[in-house]
Amino acid sequence: MPSRKPARSRPKTYEPGDRVQPRRAYGVVGHVVEVIRRSKPAFFGYLVRMHGGNLVELAGTDVVEPPRLLLEEYRRWEEDLLGWEYIALLDDARLAQLRMEWIEVHKTVARLRPDWIPHRRDGVAPVHRVTITKTSERYEAFSSNGAHLRLRERHYWWLRCPCGFHEVVESSKEARRRKGEHDTPSESSGEHSPRGDASDTAR
Repeated sequence: MPSRKPARSRPKTYEPGDRVQPRRAYGVVGHVVEVIRRSKPAFFGYLVRMHGGNLVELAGTDVVEPPRLLLEEYRRWEEDLLGWEYIALLDDARLAQLRMEWIEVHKTVARLRPDWIPHRRDGVAPVHRVTITKTSERYEAFSSNGAHLRLRERHYWWLRCPCGFHEVVESSKEARRRKGEHDTPSESSGEHSPRGDASDTAR
């Protein structure tokens, strides 16, 4: 019996005012100005105002959602029930960015339950937790006798905390050591880390 073909997923559509990014152009973000539908020739796309003010017409398949780095980091902290402490570490500009990214993903929830939008809670002491990201740099190097050209990799570990702590090291052991020195001990964080209610775990 032949296997059934999976249903084709419908591409996400956007409305005027939504933030979008051209495909394969990481970090180049614009806002939808107009939804374009033409029949002759057939075309569906968007008129996008880029950061510099230029208007660009893009096909619907060439538009994707922009990166939401703060929201992704906030969700990682939420998995450890530290969402409130993460918010306490953010300044006003970064908190506004987080709120905007959250509302973009949860438009209906934000309209019906505005109290679920990330906000500061009075009396919550910030918890410091470093995020470690590994990157690799490839380069060519000759062997010691100069007979062979080899491709080598150099690894880096980037450390960052929302409080502004930012370092780069060249070994995983050193990265873990510095993270341990900076992070708030778990026994102290547990004292003021209230278990989240529905608003804490909303996605």
